[in-house]
Amino acid sequence: MGKETEYGTKLRLLRVMMAILERPNGYTKRELAERYNTSLDTIKKDIEALRNAGFDVVHDSKYRYHFEKNDPHRKLKELLHFTEEDQLLLEEAIDRFMPKFKRAEQLKQKLRSLYDYKKLGISYLRKTYLDKIDSIDKAKDEKKRIWLIGYHSSNSGSVSDRLVEPFHSDPSADMLHAYEIRKKNSLNSDEVESRKLTHYRISRLKKVELTEEPWEYETHHVVYATDPFRIVENKQVLVHLKIRVGAYNELIERFPLAKRCIDDLGDGTYDFYGMVNHKFYGLTNFILGNYHSKIEIIEPESLVIHLRETVKNMGFWEEK
Repeated sequence: MGKETEYGTKLRLLRVMMAILERPNGYTKRELAERYNTSLDTIKKDIEALRNAGFDVVHDSKYRYHFEKNDPHRKLKELLHFTEEDQLLLEEAIDRFMPKFKRAEQLKQKLRSLYDYKKLGISYLRKTYLDKIDSIDKAKDEKKRIWLIGYHSSNSGSVSDRLVEPFHSDPSADMLHAYEIRKKNSLNSDEVESRKLTHYRISRLKKVELTEEPWEYETHHVVYATDPFRIVENKQVLVHLKIRVGAYNELIERFPLAKRCIDDLGDGTYDFYGMVNHKFYGLTNFILGNYHSKIEIIEPESLVIHLRETVKNMGFWEEK
């Protein structure tokens, strides 16, 4: 098996796994085969490989797949990542048994850069990220509160610790849905100052600390939809765009979730068709930032009106 084939196989296997993690009971084998442009037999082998690696992959009555246990992220972390001690031992073994081989240094370099997830396009497979997800999953299963340590908030422009009840996470969208409890005066105070439903970017927090405090506000735990621009809001509108290659590249590089809403029409033209927050956050910046590219708005008319008003308020629009 050649290097490119081997790399492609590993990449597809990881993406099949993450697809099942992101949408439990969302795909049949045939749908996975179509999604990743491969054969049904190949997907069967991928699922068997996951089972051989210790993952309990099962299907529902409609043959849509999910992981049976609640700790697939923990298993994934154990499967993918070496400890520093593991890496040191492997490098020492290379130095000891392959001192005269030209490939020795190449092997050590490959070992150091083995998990280039930016290259893979699956950045949330980094160990530090999976550590956070593992702690969040544990807290959800046990219905316990957690501290989000060192959360960088764009809204307040501050870095702070947040006490929350985590009830839903979506690693692919980099999103945690939680109920925040703000206590008075200090961390040791039991008096509640405020509480609210909040959404957090997992990548913006330094680490997660588990507590023994049980949930108190489970009736307020409501999961809101996350759109391709990572805006959490249930009030959404259907947006239909036709874009060219340049705009397509910019869109999926800045907003990878948008790829779910895009179809390749051929001849360098792409169809974006998906639900977006009704205030068009994220989408507005994308369209205005790529005004030089061909972006055709099919619907809704409210998006066209919104863009005109936005440009007018920026001072670049003159009434005739």
